Amino acid sequence: MSFILVGSMTAAELFGNAHLKWFAEEGNHHNFIIGVLAWLLVLALLIKTLQSESMMWTCIMWEAGVVVGGAITAWLIFGEKITHWVQLLGILFAIAAAVCINWNCNSK
Repeated sequence: MSFILVGSMTAAELFGNAHLKWFAEEGNHHNFIIGVLAWLLVLALLIKTLQSESMMWTCIMWEAGVVVGGAITAWLIFGEKITHWVQLLGILFAIAAAVCINWNCNSK
């Protein structure tokens, strides 16, 4: 269940971030409202996840999802590119963090 909550939280954050980026670029207020509502959902899911998992596990899994998902979203939706090998290394470190936090993991 915790993986589903973190995945949902990550998806809601990426959805909200995309709308806030569109608001920043275009100034359409509906994008701002959607972005803020998505972030309210993120907070609700964060609280729910923290009820069943440690803060360390929750934060690392969430951030890894946002790093990888954010890079994919930035590339597919906004046409952004990785411009330096260090950026790719950062994505690989996020994946490594998610693997390491689950290595022989005992929940809360």
